[in-house]
Amino acid sequence: MKRFWIQLAFLGLFTLIIMSGKMVLWLGIFVLSLLIGKVYGRFYCGYICPMNTTMQWAEKVSQRFGWQRGGTPKFLSHKWIPWGVLVLMGVSMILSKRILKFDMPVLIVLIVISIGLTLRYKQEVFHNHVCPYGALLKATGHSPVYTTQVDYNACIGCHKCEKVCPSGAIQVNTNTRKASVDPSICHQCTDNCAGVCPVNAIAYKK
Repeated sequence: MKRFWIQLAFLGLFTLIIMSGKMVLWLGIFVLSLLIGKVYGRFYCGYICPMNTTMQWAEKVSQRFGWQRGGTPKFLSHKWIPWGVLVLMGVSMILSKRILKFDMPVLIVLIVISIGLTLRYKQEVFHNHVCPYGALLKATGHSPVYTTQVDYNACIGCHKCEKVCPSGAIQVNTNTRKASVDPSICHQCTDNCAGVCPVNAIAYKK
């Protein structure tokens, strides 16, 4: 519940920044999160990102009406897509500024795309296969000092954490029947996975 209010606060801040036309302020927040990610992981995704916040609401709507399907569509399975989107964002911003004389709201466009995809596919599809911010954060947060971890000895391999992870960062090994977390795509939110763990084997720690 605490994470919900943090996300709501940052969504409100994002809205105010958009209305003021000073997107450079939000860029500063992201860059700071990118740098700190080496220590604390991809907390930007779990607590700050407006796309992630709105996608959670979109997923609830999708699940309610049975629109969502599993798996990743073939056209989004290429590893270069997030970087291609990043380049396209940069080019669009430059051209719109120089030729059309206005600032292209690329983040708003990404929010719309993320909502549209989440109405059809699970959140991890956008997070891991489309989001350019996620690709950058993955590069700096692949081995953070603090991260969400599973106590190997306590884990009973029930798959509950695996099923609720919004980024698909948790996998249960079929041989050992023990869960593990991939920090490069983990959002460090813990409220989903730790909340369903029956043996309290999941925690955010050094």
